[in-house]
Amino acid sequence: MAFVQLATIFASALVQPAPLPRRAVLAGAGAAAASQLLVRPAIAANELSYTVVTPPTDPSSPTPQRAQRVVVDYTLWLDAFNGKKQIDTSKGSAIPPKLPSPFSFMVGVGEVIPGWDRTLRQMRVGETRQVVVPASLGYGEKGIGPIPGGAPLYFEVTLLELKPMKDISEKQQQWLATHPEP
Repeated sequence: MAFVQLATIFASALVQPAPLPRRAVLAGAGAAAASQLLVRPAIAANELSYTVVTPPTDPSSPTPQRAQRVVVDYTLWLDAFNGKKQIDTSKGSAIPPKLPSPFSFMVGVGEVIPGWDRTLRQMRVGETRQVVVPASLGYGEKGIGPIPGGAPLYFEVTLLELKPMKDISEKQQQWLATHPEP
């Protein structure tokens, strides 16, 4: 409980964000630059696996820093990539009507599930990955909403933008130092 409160305090002290939408608790994956490795299979049950669908716009561009705001497009399926059980997307839809709305969050501070933090910390702008997030790095054995407990998550994630890194206070720096990345 204290960790969640500190994460909330840290996040709100960095920026005055709007309340997070329901989809703010999502996932992703990562391990090597797209120019070096295009496919990373999971080695253990608690590891991410991914395929780079589109390489980054500039392979030498920076990856997000911890506590940096990123903007992404994503789609989430429960059964397989492009499967029948698509349950969320930022790209908009016809039924029910939903306008495209890229998702923004601070990476590496626990605003999203660990699978997304780990993925996006290693992506570059313009890169798209298909990521399989095991339950241990997603919603766990309990699940949430339409996501059953123990379910692996199938995400297609595109890193659209890195927002400029904001100055952080000494208190926020201490929080980062004492709280490992999710």
